[in-house]
Amino acid sequence: NRIGHIANDFDYTLADGHHHTLHTLRADYTILLFNNPGCEMCRDIIDGIDTSEVINTLAKSHDIKIVALYPDEDITAWRAYLPTMPQGWICGYDKELRLTSERLYDLKAIPSLYLLDRDKRVIIKDGASVRQLEEALLYHTQK
Repeated sequence: NRIGHIANDFDYTLADGHHHTLHTLRADYTILLFNNPGCEMCRDIIDGIDTSEVINTLAKSHDIKIVALYPDEDITAWRAYLPTMPQGWICGYDKELRLTSERLYDLKAIPSLYLLDRDKRVIIKDGASVRQLEEALLYHTQK
């Protein structure tokens, strides 16, 4: 998952039990947020993305999808946390725990942000700031 390379694909499961893969998600840009319920820094990032004027404005002219992924195994805690997530976000979990067991992503810290382009190429890896996302999106959408 190096910058400029295509991000590893993975399956994720939604609350309704449907499975999807990252690479079948169609969008000009994908914000990928690995997060945990009860994580204060995660909440700050979630709120920051949700209220970002830059991201919300760009979402009107570009297809931006926000995928919040829970990479751990306490699905009860994840389900209890779901009602606090912003409307319109794709919220899923790693049912098979492949993200960590197969080291598909090097999640050194949670939260961890990735920004991907239309082809799922990594623009930002291991980001931890909404401002970094905003700056990258502005740069790439103004090219």
